[in-house]
Amino acid sequence: MRYYYKSVSSTSLIVLVLICLGCNISSTPKLRALEWPKADRLFLKDPKWVGADDAFSIDLGNGRTLWLFADTFIDPSGQHSRQNATMIRNSVAIQKGYNPSQARINFFWRNNSKMNQSSFFKEQGDNWFWPGHGIRIDDILIVFLMTVRKTNTGLGFEVFGWETVLVENPHESPKDWKIEWLKAPKNNLGIIVGSASVLKSGEYVYAFGSRETAKSHPIYVARWKQQDLQKKDLFSMQWWCGQGSGWLSHTDLKAKPIPIFDNGQTELTIHYDNDTQKYLSVQTDGFGSAVIALRTATEFNGHWSGLQVIYKPPEYEKEDICIYAGKAHPQLEGADLILTYATNSFVFAKLVSDTTIYYPRFVKVVLHEKNRNQADSASPSQD
Repeated sequence: MRYYYKSVSSTSLIVLVLICLGCNISSTPKLRALEWPKADRLFLKDPKWVGADDAFSIDLGNGRTLWLFADTFIDPSGQHSRQNATMIRNSVAIQKGYNPSQARINFFWRNNSKMNQSSFFKEQGDNWFWPGHGIRIDDILIVFLMTVRKTNTGLGFEVFGWETVLVENPHESPKDWKIEWLKAPKNNLGIIVGSASVLKSGEYVYAFGSRETAKSHPIYVARWKQQDLQKKDLFSMQWWCGQGSGWLSHTDLKAKPIPIFDNGQTELTIHYDNDTQKYLSVQTDGFGSAVIALRTATEFNGHWSGLQVIYKPPEYEKEDICIYAGKAHPQLEGADLILTYATNSFVFAKLVSDTTIYYPRFVKVVLHEKNRNQADSASPSQD
């Protein structure tokens, strides 16, 4: 779930956006998860960047991680306050060092003037963009974006499409990036490609996304050959159409994409864990006081387990709280697995005044038996 505000100085809430839907939860696995306050400080270091949600990450190599944020508070005065801040549609950051409790970070957005801050990925007319996931392929970076517009019905908005951008020089600072918007097939299926993780396996890049028109948020997967993406060719896209049909071109009249699982979210992550030799999918579950949950599979287009609760955030009991956007960040160091989640409030005034929310929060997870005893003897206050 996400709130969207035109400006923090506005006294009215424009629209409450539900990004995640409730899901059925199976039994809790034997995992150990801890809050990580030392790592949380990573997102508190900029005097102007004062909170955001989404928080996808992409490994850029050489100790650099790209963070992608959606609705972002910017305080032009540099006083690290939301009282006079504005909200832009998206921002990015570069983390240097893979351990977030020790890393440095720099945030980026567009500065049209001293008091006029704007989104890193610029709006197109009345449409705006929330980042999905992406991936680096050799010397280029591919980022998927969710396309959003206002509506006069329902929740007042809809995520209706996806765009893809290619960065020719991701090794440089984002302020110097050369960004190209790629042409993509029409979104006739209502599936938001890349909103729910992107990964490489063999010669292919796989992009996961939910069907926004379905209440259960089923998760589908499309793929391209890496060399096709490097050639800026999105029209070679194939859909997973089930065990009987396999992968079919998006132009094939027989192509009917089949979800790999239901009860997902617009934003979640899927990655392969080498030690457990399983694919892990991480998301939040619930509306308001939500938990972080995980499901596993031996093949990402095979049978997935049911959702299993792995972490109950400390904000769970907080009044008017919203917990959402649970994600894994497998390239980060400091635990077997590192997660983040977002927090928000149903009450606009609390969002502005409560600086303990609307910053991504870190979670350390023990996945492997060899590390469990060490985690059981640790406490969050020690870190």
